Amino acid sequence: MILKLADWQFQVDKEATLERTTKNASDHCECGYCRNYYEAVSAAYPELKLFLAEFGVNIDGPSELMPFAPTLMLACYRVQGQILQWGNRELAVAGVPITVETGDENTFLLWVGEVELPWLQEEPMDEVVSPANLPEFMERMQEVWLLRHGTELIFS
Repeated sequence: MILKLADWQFQVDKEATLERTTKNASDHCECGYCRNYYEAVSAAYPELKLFLAEFGVNIDGPSELMPFAPTLMLACYRVQGQILQWGNRELAVAGVPITVETGDENTFLLWVGEVELPWLQEEPMDEVVSPANLPEFMERMQEVWLLRHGTELIFS
């Protein structure tokens, strides 16, 4: 299927993408940050869910999920297909930026966010035990944030 958005053009295998992202959704991290993303994102960003569905993406099945803070997330979705035409205009849905990146041979990536979500978990967000709390992960998040924003992220 050919998908045209703004000045972008994609060839997308919606069925293969849905299969991949649905598999991801059934086998994801169970830390409080990730559980909160999966519980909150569809209700908080229904337009984003519809946008991603155009690519065959199950919003609950990111390939990677990165918490910059307990409620500030960046999600990466792997789409089966190709970028046929690179656009000059940025993609965004409901104020959420979407960055497109090449993947491996027959995929491309949609980096979604940052998205700000309400905290829906019973456990306090400052008590979450997660791989995201490890120093090496936090260093990586700082690097990603710096690349995206040109300034350091100050964690409170």
